Amino acid sequence: MPFGEFAVFVSIKLFINICIAQVGNLCYNTEPFMQKRPKHRTYTKYILLIFLLASAAMYGYFMKRTPILWGYHQFYFTPKKYKNTLHQLADERKQLTAGSENLSQTFIRQFRRLMPFWYGTRYSFYGKTQTPGEGKIACGYFVTTVLEDLGLNVERNKLAQLPSEEMIKTLIGKKSIRRFSGYTLNDFLVGIKETGTGLYVVGLDTHTGFLLYQNNEMRFIHASGRFPFAVINERASESIILGKSKYRIIGKLNDDEKVLQNWLSNQS
Repeated sequence: MPFGEFAVFVSIKLFINICIAQVGNLCYNTEPFMQKRPKHRTYTKYILLIFLLASAAMYGYFMKRTPILWGYHQFYFTPKKYKNTLHQLADERKQLTAGSENLSQTFIRQFRRLMPFWYGTRYSFYGKTQTPGEGKIACGYFVTTVLEDLGLNVERNKLAQLPSEEMIKTLIGKKSIRRFSGYTLNDFLVGIKETGTGLYVVGLDTHTGFLLYQNNEMRFIHASGRFPFAVINERASESIILGKSKYRIIGKLNDDEKVLQNWLSNQS
Protein backbone atom coordinates (compact mmCIF):
# COMPACT_ATOMS: atom_id res chain seq x y z
CA MET A 1 0.00 0.00 0.00
CA PRO A 2 1.34 3.48 -0.84
CA PHE A 3 2.75 5.43 2.10
CA GLY A 4 0.05 8.09 1.76
CA GLU A 5 -2.75 5.56 2.18
CA PHE A 6 -0.96 3.99 5.12
CA ALA A 7 -0.60 7.39 6.80
CA VAL A 8 -4.30 8.09 6.29
CA PHE A 9 -5.17 4.69 7.72
CA VAL A 10 -3.05 5.23 10.85
CA SER A 11 -4.39 8.77 11.32
CA ILE A 12 -8.01 7.65 11.05
CA LYS A 13 -7.48 4.78 13.48
CA LEU A 14 -5.81 7.06 16.04
CA PHE A 15 -8.51 9.68 15.64
CA ILE A 16 -11.30 7.13 16.12
CA ASN A 17 -9.62 5.72 19.24
CA ILE A 18 -9.25 9.20 20.73
CA CYS A 19 -12.88 10.04 19.98
CA ILE A 20 -14.11 6.80 21.53
CA ALA A 21 -12.05 7.43 24.65
CA GLN A 22 -13.34 10.99 24.99
CA VAL A 23 -16.98 10.04 24.45
CA GLY A 24 -16.58 7.21 26.91
CA ASN A 25 -15.24 9.59 29.54
CA LEU A 26 -18.19 11.90 29.03
CA CYS A 27 -20.87 9.20 28.96
CA TYR A 28 -19.57 7.41 32.05
CA ASN A 29 -18.63 10.38 34.18
CA THR A 30 -18.65 9.58 37.91
CA GLU A 31 -20.42 12.84 38.91
CA PRO A 32 -23.54 12.37 41.04
CA PHE A 33 -26.62 11.59 38.96
CA MET A 34 -28.61 14.63 40.04
CA GLN A 35 -25.80 17.10 39.70
CA LYS A 36 -26.38 19.48 36.84
CA ARG A 37 -23.58 19.47 34.31
CA PRO A 38 -22.25 22.59 32.66
CA LYS A 39 -23.71 23.23 29.22
CA HIS A 40 -20.32 23.31 27.59
CA ARG A 41 -19.87 19.65 28.56
CA THR A 42 -23.02 18.77 26.61
CA TYR A 43 -21.83 20.72 23.60
CA THR A 44 -18.46 19.00 23.74
CA LYS A 45 -20.18 15.63 23.81
CA TYR A 46 -22.19 16.40 20.70
CA ILE A 47 -19.17 17.79 18.89
CA LEU A 48 -17.20 14.64 19.64
CA LEU A 49 -20.08 12.49 18.47
CA ILE A 50 -20.20 14.42 15.19
CA PHE A 51 -16.46 13.96 14.75
CA LEU A 52 -16.86 10.26 15.48
CA LEU A 53 -19.55 9.90 12.84
CA ALA A 54 -17.43 11.85 10.35
CA SER A 55 -14.48 9.59 11.11
CA ALA A 56 -16.63 6.51 10.53
CA ALA A 57 -17.71 7.95 7.18
CA MET A 58 -14.09 8.61 6.23
CA TYR A 59 -13.15 5.09 7.24
CA GLY A 60 -15.93 3.71 5.06
CA TYR A 61 -14.72 5.81 2.13
CA PHE A 62 -11.12 4.64 2.41
CA MET A 63 -12.11 1.06 3.29
CA LYS A 64 -13.37 0.42 -0.24
CA ARG A 65 -10.17 1.86 -1.70
CA THR A 66 -7.62 0.42 0.73
CA PRO A 67 -7.62 -3.40 0.63
CA ILE A 68 -5.70 -3.97 3.88
CA LEU A 69 -8.38 -2.17 5.93
CA TRP A 70 -10.89 -4.33 7.74
CA GLY A 71 -14.17 -4.38 5.82
CA TYR A 72 -12.75 -4.42 2.28
CA HIS A 73 -13.27 -8.17 1.90
CA GLN A 74 -16.10 -8.33 4.43
CA PHE A 75 -18.44 -5.87 2.70
CA TYR A 76 -17.22 -5.01 -0.79
CA PHE A 77 -15.11 -7.67 -2.50
CA THR A 78 -16.44 -10.69 -0.66
CA PRO A 79 -15.75 -14.39 -1.40
CA LYS A 80 -19.40 -14.82 -2.40
CA LYS A 81 -19.16 -12.00 -4.94
CA TYR A 82 -15.94 -13.54 -6.24
CA LYS A 83 -17.67 -16.85 -6.92
CA ASN A 84 -20.50 -15.05 -8.70
CA THR A 85 -17.96 -13.13 -10.80
CA LEU A 86 -16.23 -16.38 -11.77
CA HIS A 87 -19.55 -17.79 -12.97
CA GLN A 88 -20.26 -14.64 -14.98
CA LEU A 89 -16.85 -14.74 -16.65
CA ALA A 90 -17.20 -18.45 -17.41
CA ASP A 91 -20.56 -17.83 -19.10
CA GLU A 92 -18.97 -15.04 -21.14
CA ARG A 93 -16.12 -17.31 -22.25
CA LYS A 94 -18.56 -19.96 -23.49
CA GLN A 95 -19.63 -17.52 -26.18
CA LEU A 96 -16.08 -17.02 -27.45
CA THR A 97 -14.44 -18.75 -30.39
CA ALA A 98 -11.05 -18.49 -32.07
CA GLY A 99 -12.66 -16.11 -34.55
CA SER A 100 -14.14 -13.80 -31.91
CA GLU A 101 -13.09 -10.18 -32.10
CA ASN A 102 -10.84 -8.61 -29.47
CA LEU A 103 -9.92 -11.89 -27.75
CA SER A 104 -6.80 -10.22 -26.41
CA GLN A 105 -8.73 -7.37 -24.82
CA THR A 106 -11.38 -9.73 -23.46
CA PHE A 107 -8.65 -11.72 -21.72
CA ILE A 108 -7.26 -8.56 -20.09
CA ARG A 109 -10.72 -7.29 -19.16
CA GLN A 110 -11.54 -10.54 -17.38
CA PHE A 111 -8.21 -10.39 -15.56
CA ARG A 112 -9.00 -6.87 -14.38
CA ARG A 113 -12.43 -7.98 -13.15
CA LEU A 114 -10.77 -10.45 -10.78
CA MET A 115 -7.98 -8.30 -9.40
CA PRO A 116 -9.89 -6.10 -6.90
CA PHE A 117 -10.96 -9.26 -5.06
CA TRP A 118 -7.33 -10.34 -4.61
CA TYR A 119 -5.92 -7.03 -3.42
CA GLY A 120 -5.14 -7.16 0.27
CA THR A 121 -5.05 -10.97 0.48
CA ARG A 122 -2.29 -11.77 2.95
CA TYR A 123 1.06 -13.09 1.77
CA SER A 124 2.80 -16.19 3.09
CA PHE A 125 5.71 -18.09 1.56
CA TYR A 126 3.66 -21.29 2.00
CA GLY A 127 0.26 -19.73 1.27
CA LYS A 128 -2.05 -21.66 -1.07
CA THR A 129 -5.50 -20.14 -0.61
CA GLN A 130 -7.89 -20.25 -3.54
CA THR A 131 -10.27 -17.71 -2.03
CA PRO A 132 -9.22 -14.05 -2.10
CA GLY A 133 -9.45 -12.33 1.26
CA GLU A 134 -9.33 -15.64 3.13
CA GLY A 135 -6.14 -17.37 4.20
CA LYS A 136 -2.74 -16.50 2.72
CA ILE A 137 -1.06 -16.91 -0.63
CA ALA A 138 2.48 -17.13 -2.03
CA CYS A 139 3.59 -15.29 -5.16
CA GLY A 140 3.64 -18.37 -7.40
CA TYR A 141 0.29 -19.61 -6.18
CA PHE A 142 -1.18 -16.16 -6.76
CA VAL A 143 -0.19 -16.32 -10.44
CA THR A 144 -1.36 -19.88 -11.07
CA THR A 145 -4.59 -19.48 -9.09
CA VAL A 146 -5.57 -16.36 -11.02
CA LEU A 147 -4.81 -18.05 -14.36
CA GLU A 148 -6.86 -21.07 -13.34
CA ASP A 149 -9.75 -18.84 -12.29
CA LEU A 150 -9.49 -17.06 -15.64
CA GLY A 151 -10.27 -20.37 -17.30
CA LEU A 152 -6.86 -21.73 -18.28
CA ASN A 153 -6.13 -25.40 -17.85
CA VAL A 154 -3.07 -25.28 -15.58
CA GLU A 155 -1.51 -27.54 -12.98
CA ARG A 156 -1.89 -24.98 -10.23
CA ASN A 157 0.20 -26.61 -7.51
CA LYS A 158 2.96 -27.97 -9.74
CA LEU A 159 3.50 -24.71 -11.64
CA ALA A 160 3.40 -22.60 -8.49
CA GLN A 161 6.33 -24.54 -7.06
CA LEU A 162 8.52 -24.24 -10.15
CA PRO A 163 11.15 -21.52 -10.65
CA SER A 164 9.37 -18.61 -12.32
CA GLU A 165 11.20 -19.08 -15.62
CA GLU A 166 10.11 -22.72 -15.87
CA MET A 167 6.55 -21.72 -15.01
CA ILE A 168 6.53 -19.09 -17.77
CA LYS A 169 8.04 -21.49 -20.34
CA THR A 170 5.37 -24.05 -19.51
CA LEU A 171 2.53 -21.58 -19.87
CA ILE A 172 3.61 -19.40 -22.78
CA GLY A 173 5.04 -19.95 -26.26
CA LYS A 174 8.68 -19.10 -27.01
CA LYS A 175 7.81 -16.21 -29.32
CA SER A 176 6.09 -14.36 -26.48
CA ILE A 177 8.97 -14.68 -24.00
CA ARG A 178 11.79 -12.19 -23.45
CA ARG A 179 14.69 -12.22 -21.00
CA PHE A 180 16.49 -9.27 -19.40
CA SER A 181 19.73 -9.95 -17.54
CA GLY A 182 21.64 -7.17 -15.79
CA TYR A 183 19.23 -4.46 -16.96
CA THR A 184 18.40 -1.47 -14.81
CA LEU A 185 14.73 -1.16 -13.91
CA ASN A 186 14.34 1.76 -16.31
CA ASP A 187 15.90 -0.16 -19.20
CA PHE A 188 13.72 -3.15 -18.40
CA LEU A 189 10.58 -1.01 -18.57
CA VAL A 190 11.76 0.43 -21.87
CA GLY A 191 12.01 -3.16 -23.11
CA ILE A 192 8.40 -3.74 -22.03
CA LYS A 193 7.30 -0.69 -24.00
CA GLU A 194 9.08 -2.03 -27.07
CA THR A 195 7.28 -5.36 -26.65
CA GLY A 196 3.92 -3.60 -26.53
CA THR A 197 0.90 -3.12 -24.33
CA GLY A 198 -0.68 -6.15 -22.71
CA LEU A 199 -0.63 -8.50 -19.75
CA TYR A 200 2.60 -10.27 -18.80
CA VAL A 201 3.76 -12.84 -16.29
CA VAL A 202 7.05 -11.61 -14.83
CA GLY A 203 9.70 -13.87 -13.35
CA LEU A 204 12.39 -12.41 -11.09
CA ASP A 205 15.34 -13.79 -9.13
CA THR A 206 13.09 -15.13 -6.37
CA HIS A 207 9.65 -13.77 -7.16
CA THR A 208 6.87 -13.68 -9.75
CA GLY A 209 3.75 -11.69 -10.54
CA PHE A 210 1.81 -9.94 -13.29
CA LEU A 211 2.76 -6.79 -15.16
CA LEU A 212 -0.09 -4.93 -16.83
CA TYR A 213 0.85 -2.33 -19.43
CA GLN A 214 -2.11 -0.26 -20.57
CA ASN A 215 -2.90 3.40 -21.20
CA ASN A 216 0.79 4.28 -21.07
CA GLU A 217 1.03 2.97 -17.50
CA MET A 218 2.76 -0.12 -16.12
CA ARG A 219 1.44 -1.80 -12.97
CA PHE A 220 3.13 -4.62 -11.10
CA ILE A 221 0.50 -6.86 -9.47
CA HIS A 222 1.85 -9.50 -7.12
CA ALA A 223 1.71 -11.16 -3.72
CA SER A 224 4.38 -9.10 -2.01
CA GLY A 225 6.82 -10.51 0.52
CA ARG A 226 7.55 -6.92 1.61
CA PHE A 227 5.27 -4.50 3.42
CA PRO A 228 2.27 -4.64 3.43
CA PHE A 229 2.80 -8.42 2.95
CA ALA A 230 -0.25 -8.81 0.75
CA VAL A 231 -1.39 -8.80 -2.86
CA ILE A 232 -0.81 -5.29 -4.17
CA ASN A 233 -1.03 -3.25 -7.35
CA GLU A 234 1.85 -0.79 -7.58
CA ARG A 235 3.57 1.31 -10.19
CA ALA A 236 6.22 -0.84 -11.86
CA SER A 237 8.66 2.08 -11.87
CA GLU A 238 8.39 2.35 -8.06
CA SER A 239 8.52 -1.33 -7.18
CA ILE A 240 11.44 -2.19 -4.91
CA ILE A 241 11.11 -5.91 -5.63
CA LEU A 242 11.06 -5.36 -9.39
CA GLY A 243 13.99 -2.97 -9.18
CA LYS A 244 16.27 -5.19 -7.06
CA SER A 245 16.07 -8.25 -9.28
CA LYS A 246 19.14 -8.84 -11.48
CA TYR A 247 17.34 -11.21 -13.82
CA ARG A 248 13.89 -10.74 -15.30
CA ILE A 249 11.88 -12.83 -17.72
CA ILE A 250 8.51 -11.88 -19.17
CA GLY A 251 5.87 -13.89 -20.97
CA LYS A 252 3.05 -12.07 -22.73
CA LEU A 253 -0.29 -13.72 -22.03
CA ASN A 254 -3.03 -11.91 -23.89
CA ASP A 255 -1.94 -12.45 -27.49
CA ASP A 256 0.10 -15.63 -27.19
CA GLU A 257 -1.30 -18.39 -29.41
CA LYS A 258 -0.52 -21.12 -26.87
CA VAL A 259 -2.26 -19.26 -24.04
CA LEU A 260 -5.35 -18.29 -26.04
CA GLN A 261 -5.75 -21.81 -27.42
CA ASN A 262 -5.59 -23.17 -23.87
CA TRP A 263 -8.05 -20.52 -22.72
CA LEU A 264 -10.64 -21.23 -25.39
CA SER A 265 -10.31 -25.02 -25.47
CA ASN A 266 -10.87 -25.31 -21.71
CA GLN A 267 -14.42 -23.90 -21.90
CA SER A 268 -17.27 -26.41 -21.79
